Amino acid sequence: MNMIFRPVPAKQFFNSLVGMSPEDRYHSLETEENYIPISRDEVGYLLKSETNPERVIFLAHAEIYAALDGKKAIINYGYNSPAQQIIRNVIGDKTWDEIKPASQTIALYREQMIQMYDAECEALGKAIALSEAKLGAKLKAYAASINSNLIVEAAQDGRADKVTQVAIFKRPSAKTFARWHDRYHSCGMDVMALLPRHHGPGSKLLSFHPRSIAFARQEACAYLSRSRPTKAHIYRQYLAALAKRNRTELPHLHLQKVSRRKFETMISNFDAFHVAAARRGEKYAVQKFMAIKRSFKIVAPGQRVEMDFVNVDLMSLVVETGIWEILPPEIQERIPRVRIYFGAAIDVATRYILAFKASLTPSGAAAVATLRMVMSDKRHLSSYVGAQTPWIGKLRPKFITHDNGTEFTAKRTQRVLTLARMEANRPPAGQPTFRPFIERLFHTIGLLVAPYFDGRTFHNVVEKGNHDPQAHASLVVDELIKVFIFAICDIYHNKPHEGLGGNTPHNAWVDACKEYDIDYPPGPQEMLHIFGHLTKRTVGPSGVIVMGITYDHPELQATRRKHGEVEVPVKFDEECAAHVSFKTDKGWFVARNTVGLDDDVSFAEWVIARKELRDHYSTANATGLTIMYDAINRLRETGEAATIRANLSPRIPTSADFLKWEKEMFAGWAVTPDITTPTLHGLDTFADPLALAAATRGDLFGKDRMEQPSAEPTQEDDDEEFFAETDAHASNFNHFDEDY
Repeated sequence: MNMIFRPVPAKQFFNSLVGMSPEDRYHSLETEENYIPISRDEVGYLLKSETNPERVIFLAHAEIYAALDGKKAIINYGYNSPAQQIIRNVIGDKTWDEIKPASQTIALYREQMIQMYDAECEALGKAIALSEAKLGAKLKAYAASINSNLIVEAAQDGRADKVTQVAIFKRPSAKTFARWHDRYHSCGMDVMALLPRHHGPGSKLLSFHPRSIAFARQEACAYLSRSRPTKAHIYRQYLAALAKRNRTELPHLHLQKVSRRKFETMISNFDAFHVAAARRGEKYAVQKFMAIKRSFKIVAPGQRVEMDFVNVDLMSLVVETGIWEILPPEIQERIPRVRIYFGAAIDVATRYILAFKASLTPSGAAAVATLRMVMSDKRHLSSYVGAQTPWIGKLRPKFITHDNGTEFTAKRTQRVLTLARMEANRPPAGQPTFRPFIERLFHTIGLLVAPYFDGRTFHNVVEKGNHDPQAHASLVVDELIKVFIFAICDIYHNKPHEGLGGNTPHNAWVDACKEYDIDYPPGPQEMLHIFGHLTKRTVGPSGVIVMGITYDHPELQATRRKHGEVEVPVKFDEECAAHVSFKTDKGWFVARNTVGLDDDVSFAEWVIARKELRDHYSTANATGLTIMYDAINRLRETGEAATIRANLSPRIPTSADFLKWEKEMFAGWAVTPDITTPTLHGLDTFADPLALAAATRGDLFGKDRMEQPSAEPTQEDDDEEFFAETDAHASNFNHFDEDY
């Protein structure tokens, strides 16, 4: 891999412009202070303290990006928005995970009803009156469609002789539906706004009172507000302003009251996109007008991200990309016939590839892994494969579009999208033109690979001497993924793109990040909240133990004093072993490790390091943190840690895998802090970028790494049932990750 393909020099990347508004909260982890952005200019932001309005600070754009990138600050987008304030006033600071499953189901049902209504309105090109006469029959049809889908899904799960009970939803009245619709859209299309409130009947909807003429039009502009006032409210404001104005004017200068019809006509003549963006946010406007194919230019990174999975035969992929001709004959003869799914995410504005993952099945776990890669730092991965151009793209997408594949419709994927508060849209089935950029990517990137590599790239697969066809297939795929990542970073990202007017995706990304704001990816605690895996742990004197690591928090000890050594729900994030979250009667809390574990250690590295000690070293029974850090450093020196963290293998580990490894390798073993702990190496200290290190990671998966998993079971709806059989955590979590 000595070829350097850079026909257009790659621009140096320093930092992105991070977008913030007065509706967001900037939280400094160093000072534990919360700030509200007041204003911004070309240099930086002016921020005001939430607790002390007189305290105002200025931070440059580079300072903000450095703080976020160094995990010294986080941004809570929309925290101070009217929509989130409304939701917090109703349900407090509860997260989606803290809501009872029965209430979640009701909210999701209501959201489906609203989405079906909105889709029909878009198809008709006009709103359907929210009256019983016009809407009653349609609501009945919506409810029947949702109920029939529930019956079909229930019939597909379990044994044929097993009776399954299905809860059937009754259709709402038009008046109730109108209340749901208004509540949902007034809260930024957040499904939590539809949670049952049990406050009795809602207030009677006000009738609309329209407006008109110069002064009236000026007052009508108040309709363009994120507080989303009704037309009736604006009309009353207009009448009050008109009366006040006339009291100060001479009789012959009095303004005349415009009619209701004229006032309505004025509002109706406002630009439709401007109205949608002003009242419901740009994200909603983008979704609305893309759905009805009205064109406007996508210019900002993250404004629209396309995701897709393509199913390919491994042999066909190798042959069609031209790699077959350069492979040694011994490898050509041993490539098995297995099918691989490649998932990718591409930023439409810059054509920059934000994620590239391989999987054995298009499961919810695979889609979630791709979503996480979009929001993760990938520079260590480009260094690992020897690319000259770093893989710098990361952000929180404003809008995601994907197809109707099972990987995207899986409960696990939809739950992550809900927790991450990301808008997603599924174009109609059989219409790939709705996703033109991602479809084309899979048709072109393969042609860029073969000319720049020789057979030595794959030769180490033969040198391993592994004759197991399943394991051999896995090694071939691992090497192939590395080649594709190299091609993405150094070839595709640096190749002039016709859709960019001859610019390259890398340079388009660098330029766009200087010109347009991005939504920065979530911080570690929010990542834990979004992507964490659930389990249960017993609270002891030292807190809770996960993978041999102890975590403690005052609330854990308060729970132990009150209830004894009871089990509590615990959520762990495979990307960060430094902390876990747990749930008590007071809600969810984050507990730090008590052994001095660095924030940069992932659970995958931790497990592999433990296995290496058990397999090769007499110090396996030692419990000092120094021993484990030495093992992790050995992995990082060889580059194996980079593939572990990026999970290049098509076998995506689930909670079931981690819990199985915990039982096999950490039973009765817990790490203890040391007086002095060695410094961890960075993730780019390895010498040979394409050398796989002794197949340590492969042994963890066993001989079935390339076997297609069985059909995914259905996740239990009730958390209590989900945790009832504590002896079967592994099977339960395969349940959770793959389907929920």
